[in-house]
Amino acid sequence: MEIEVVEKDGGDLLVNAKFAEILALNGISRAADLWNLKSEPVKAKLKERGTFRVFLEAGDGAAPVEAYLKRFKPLPLKEYFKSFISLKPLFRDGAFHEWEAMLEFHGRNLPTADPMACARTAKGTCILSLGIRNYSRLSDIFANFAKSDYRRRRELVVRVAEIAGRMHSANLAHQDFYLVHLFLVESEDKIYVIDLQRLINHGKLSSRWRTKDLAQLHFSAIGMVRRTDIMRFWKKYADICGNDFSRDRKQIHAILAKSARIYSRMTGRS
Repeated sequence: MEIEVVEKDGGDLLVNAKFAEILALNGISRAADLWNLKSEPVKAKLKERGTFRVFLEAGDGAAPVEAYLKRFKPLPLKEYFKSFISLKPLFRDGAFHEWEAMLEFHGRNLPTADPMACARTAKGTCILSLGIRNYSRLSDIFANFAKSDYRRRRELVVRVAEIAGRMHSANLAHQDFYLVHLFLVESEDKIYVIDLQRLINHGKLSSRWRTKDLAQLHFSAIGMVRRTDIMRFWKKYADICGNDFSRDRKQIHAILAKSARIYSRMTGRS
């Protein structure tokens, strides 16, 4: 679903028209207003990025609206150097890159949070998104599956494969595609993909980025899914991305090798 975007403050503040009224009610008319929103940290802050919870007044006695604000500070010079020597993309615009990523997801009917506003200030950039309520992380759901839950696990495996397949078919790569970044809202029976700040979206998706996403997903599911689940995932993914993938042993080996390297790096074990 396409999102109507309204420009304010000379283009330094972008607003999702759907939320223009509530943002105005909370005094957000300039980029600095968004950056300075009263908030509380919800993640261990990185030097360059922090995530904060905010509560917006809804008016007419309605309950406050929970939202999340990410603030991106300018990148240090060392990040430019690391990007150059590693050939990895560097997202200089921070919040604006994630804003465009969220618009792209919505435009392709891929499930993610609703973007509310984005701003550029002298201190950095920031993005506000609507909170996803009453969710469970798929990492927790899969970790707690009992042996008798195989049907539900199988269903969720297929649905994750559908999301991965649709995302990659649209030439989009997440770059942090772990189960912890997939939220299930049972009341909606819907899986949301969050944290799109590193989304790759430029031309035809190379096997490098496809391999990275699928290896991250495989690593995050180690010990929580069976071989038959992985085969079921791959079949569904290949159905969407092209059946040639189901026979691409080189791609499969690359994914498993990358997953093993992530495991070694994360655990210190080989």
